[in-house]
Amino acid sequence: MRELKKDIWPHKVTIKGKTDAGVIDAAIWLNQMGIKGRWNFMLLFDGVDFYFKDGKDAVFFTLRWL
Repeated sequence: MRELKKDIWPHKVTIKGKTDAGVIDAAIWLNQMGIKGRWNFMLLFDGVDFYFKDGKDAVFFTLRWL
């Protein structure tokens, strides 16, 4: 399984069963909330991993999308 470099993206939130449309919705929401450039994602076979540079952003994302 591939993962992004932990020293750059130390916080990861995994969402199982997320569709492509759901990933796009989450990406739009992240950019609207001002988190642009501080997050990344990797599509998985059964979901998606969202990576964050700041732990607060990861918690904020988790509260909204999980």
